Amino acid sequence: MRLAMSLPNRLQQVLDEWNVEYRIFTKITLPDHSPVFNMPGITENTAKVCILEDQIGKVQVIFPATRLLDLGKLHVATARTLTPVKPEMLDQIRRGLNLQALPALPHVTGLDTYVDESLLSYESICMELSPDETLEVPQNDFQSLVNNARIGHYTADVPDMRLPGDHWSDTDTVQINRAVRNLTELRIGKRLEETLDMPPMPETAQQIIDLRMDPNAEMEALAKLVGKDPGLAAQVIAWANSPYYGVSGNISNVEEAVIRVLGFDLVINLALGLALGRTLSVPKDGPHGYTPFWNQSVFTAALMSELVKAVPAANRPPVGMAYLCGLLHNFGFMILAHVFPPHALLVNRHIEANPHINRYFIEQHLLGITREQISSNLFMQWGLPEEVFTAIRYQNEPSYLERHSVLSQLLYIASRLLKQQGIGDAPLETVVPESMMTSLHMNKDKAQEGVERVMESSEDLLEMAKLLTG
Repeated sequence: MRLAMSLPNRLQQVLDEWNVEYRIFTKITLPDHSPVFNMPGITENTAKVCILEDQIGKVQVIFPATRLLDLGKLHVATARTLTPVKPEMLDQIRRGLNLQALPALPHVTGLDTYVDESLLSYESICMELSPDETLEVPQNDFQSLVNNARIGHYTADVPDMRLPGDHWSDTDTVQINRAVRNLTELRIGKRLEETLDMPPMPETAQQIIDLRMDPNAEMEALAKLVGKDPGLAAQVIAWANSPYYGVSGNISNVEEAVIRVLGFDLVINLALGLALGRTLSVPKDGPHGYTPFWNQSVFTAALMSELVKAVPAANRPPVGMAYLCGLLHNFGFMILAHVFPPHALLVNRHIEANPHINRYFIEQHLLGITREQISSNLFMQWGLPEEVFTAIRYQNEPSYLERHSVLSQLLYIASRLLKQQGIGDAPLETVVPESMMTSLHMNKDKAQEGVERVMESSEDLLEMAKLLTG
């Protein structure tokens, strides 16, 4: 059945030449959010297309959106090391065909095509036509279109991720040690940081933690400690002078930054986050099109401090603690690149090949662990506050409602709200789960106002992020 509407010329030409029966309908918005998918409207018979290349040329793979395109299986089948094309190239191909999205039809691009065999079991095949529209073709027509394609097994199941039991840290440690055994030739040490060959915690960071635990700590002691590290002091002072905080006059020393602008709680957590952030360097070869590491961290920290205000005072965690969680929420990205460099690159390429799948599940498929598991365990070994390593561990687990779940839920919400603004790597959820907002007793209007304030300060926050990239 054809609907009377205008289609891009190349797509209409292919459908007509092959006498394809098709229909176009508004993309389905599923009532329940899915932790797996980065976009709405994915159904069991939805097909995706991924364009890859090597020195020989480009190919396209058509596969079910409910499965992971496995580059390892593709390598075995083709004897080629194919990697996803860069976003600019993909945009160029789409623009050349006057398409908003590449439909999973081989003849539209004319590239050599590989089709995952599992797609041939559905009665019909759906594919994205635009952000709001879906194209559906019957299976018999689809099989005619892919008749000359190479049919094979190029995908894997999305891992079934389940929350660990009460002793979650023990479970995570077992999984991390198994990953180390599987992915490296390192011996398993008694301490996790030795097992992972991680650098020791910076001395300044350890001193800041000790000061945090002192109930009698004063601003003068904090200012003195931060001042002993010229680089850290300069960053704290620059933070205080940022237009984001709107202070009048010039802040010239750490004492003023603490007393006049930032306050003890924010400075001590900010200083800790900055000190730890300098432990590892940001990987240069991240996934194409992703928000740069420190940009993502600074925006998340800023939104966390705003979202805290939308939580009733009785349940509200300290603003500084929320800020620290936001600043460190993606620290595992750097750890993965430090501990498993080649495998981190493999993760990045799979993220590019599967932009519709939450990278949380991609990491589990390839490594047997996630960056949240590895960073939270390291933070626990380093002696960071329990609130931090618990919130970071469970930031993608909406069903977690135990200790410090307010912070983990706030991280979940912050990452989804920022994704709606095109920032970060969280799944694109058009609506934050109502159950989570209810659990936090969060005022949705205040939360949205917090997002607006953060986005209005985008330029200032980007400038602050630049301070951390040196």
